[in-house]
Amino acid sequence: IYNETVYLEASEKKRMDHDLEIARDIQRILLPSAAAEVAGYELSGINVPARQVSGDYYDYIQVDERRVGVAIADVSGKGVPASLIMTMCRSVIRSEAVGRTSAADVLCRVNEQLYPDIKEDMFISVAYFILDTQSNEVTMARAGHDAPLWYRAADQGVEKLTPKGIAMGIDSGEVFNRVCADYSFEMASGDCLLLYTDGSTEAMDEEDLEFGLPRLVQGLQASAALGAPGIIKRLTEDVKNFAGKHPQYDDITLIAICKK
Repeated sequence: IYNETVYLEASEKKRMDHDLEIARDIQRILLPSAAAEVAGYELSGINVPARQVSGDYYDYIQVDERRVGVAIADVSGKGVPASLIMTMCRSVIRSEAVGRTSAADVLCRVNEQLYPDIKEDMFISVAYFILDTQSNEVTMARAGHDAPLWYRAADQGVEKLTPKGIAMGIDSGEVFNRVCADYSFEMASGDCLLLYTDGSTEAMDEEDLEFGLPRLVQGLQASAALGAPGIIKRLTEDVKNFAGKHPQYDDITLIAICKK
């Protein structure tokens, strides 16, 4: 009886592992397979799951003939529950982003749709950017997400972009819609934006020290001249080398947007 029980448990684990492999493959299809080609900009992104499936999300969306949206999101929690919410988030953002030139309006509509289906102990942080290919203007809105970084080529300085906004799934809209607002700015040639999830800044080394935001800023400054793919390669290597043999605890997602 004992041997049969062990065999059944092993078979069930094997089946679950197989199902998770399929879920990972499906989720990989939902993430961009290549960087979007956007006139006047260079983009690059990466997602490194901590488990078989990820609660992080990023996407490129054609808003209209002259604008492209870039979204990054982080669902609280990990594993299958977070990945299911991430899939819902992707679908709703894609449906609401097309044709809308206000980043805040998109996030408000997405929150309104997702709120009824999110458990009380879960939430989604999101940052959403709209790139105008016929001007240097970028419009963003933030829903409780880590502040994106803006590297300015003119002085090699880095600024945190911190427009107000609370995470999705916490409020049905009364508070969310009041605080979420568009923030617009112009990028100059050589400027870069870095979007990231906290899996990068909170990565631990073997002594339980965090990678931290200052190292991310330094890596951005050191690699900005290499363009978007160079930034992502440098920062991914920086985090990996810092962590060493320490296991990855959280999903890592990075997006670089450089103005040509």
